[in-house]
Amino acid sequence: MTHSMADDGTGDFDQSGSCLRCLAMDSKGIQVSAAPDSDLIDIVYQEHFKSPEFVVVHLRDARNLLYAIHGLNGNKALSKAAILLAAASLESNLTYLSSVALGFIKARPNLFSKAHVNFARGVEEEIDDNGKLVTRKRKQSFDERLRIVPQLLARALGRQYELPTRGVIARKLQRTIERRDAIIHPKWDRYIKDIGWWEAAEAVDAVELYLNSVRVCLHPYLIGYVSNLFTIKGSTKDDVGVGHRTYGKRGPKGRISTMAEVGIVQVLIEEWTEAMFVCMLALDQGTDEESEGSMLTRSALVLLYAMLDAQLAVISQWKLREMPSSFREEEALFLNEAAIGVGHDGEVWTESDQHPFKKRIKAIPVVLARCCENGTFSVNLSDQWGRDLLDGYAMRSAVMHSTPEQPMPVVSKPELRRSARAIRSYLEALALGLPNTFKYIRIFLEDFDRFVSE
Repeated sequence: MTHSMADDGTGDFDQSGSCLRCLAMDSKGIQVSAAPDSDLIDIVYQEHFKSPEFVVVHLRDARNLLYAIHGLNGNKALSKAAILLAAASLESNLTYLSSVALGFIKARPNLFSKAHVNFARGVEEEIDDNGKLVTRKRKQSFDERLRIVPQLLARALGRQYELPTRGVIARKLQRTIERRDAIIHPKWDRYIKDIGWWEAAEAVDAVELYLNSVRVCLHPYLIGYVSNLFTIKGSTKDDVGVGHRTYGKRGPKGRISTMAEVGIVQVLIEEWTEAMFVCMLALDQGTDEESEGSMLTRSALVLLYAMLDAQLAVISQWKLREMPSSFREEEALFLNEAAIGVGHDGEVWTESDQHPFKKRIKAIPVVLARCCENGTFSVNLSDQWGRDLLDGYAMRSAVMHSTPEQPMPVVSKPELRRSARAIRSYLEALALGLPNTFKYIRIFLEDFDRFVSE
């Protein structure tokens, strides 16, 4: 049973983008109609009521931001926030589904291996230097989790799930992940130039289409997804659908740009003003000061740290191009976040080597001070603002990357204000310690306090 998408070419999808090949099929692709296993249904119910927020919170917030973006003529800052929350929704749902998978594995142990268990737990086992078997956290790519987590669930049911590699789901997911990466960790050659309501709507559509494909494959075992995914799209209350916002329409031909195309000054100003805009909205919203946070406080926190990343990336790349002879090869590779090696056949390879946040904020100023100002500089994170800076980043990571061991993170106004002030202190330290390289920051800091005032 197939249905070609009129606007996207090929693929076995219905109008909502669901992968119909997954619907109630056994391992040989034969449609089955056996009664659901009550013990697996019970596992899903228990998991859902234990952590229902993992399924809906970020997706709900991203949808709400879309309404606000319409009223502000496609505001770029809020569009970024909506994309971030949509991507966070994928992460939180994969966390939730991984917990369900662990329950399924426990109920059907004969269908799974230790490798399946470890993937669902997000760990791997290896032998350490002392010959002991140790368990470590396993770094899993987003693409891996999107494919494998639903496969584990389907395996317990004697079905198969295959993440579409072509068609509407694949393209929208790919574009959403690319935009998310460019927003949270902007680089010289990976930057968002033009973004608005369309890109945000496409991100929400991508999440709904993907989750609906999982729901269809696992029907009737997942609860809560029908009410969360099906939204009114037309003029009548019965006209509902999944992923409807950009269905059958052609949007702007946006692409991931580069900072050079936008311009150094423009990138610095836009990243700052957009982060401050969302931060101001979050702190000025009509909720109690001690509230548990909102979609805006979470978005503002992520955008604040993305702005900090952008400032360091722009200045690093600007100086590399302005005075290339001042940098040794190792220093240039570090600032470019690249690694070079030699293969077995003597070929030279280069790959991305993204550094941890703490390493970037400490090492980048040291390199720039040595190469651009012929001086020395060190960032002292032992002060209170330094600890707040790292704590805020850990909270930001918890928002974007949910884990089964932790509850859904919230960001209160005091926590957001504390992180904003820590970022201010860090930037002020750069302006004082590297007066030529970061002198422009003084202009930004002049009006910073009014954004985070009590």
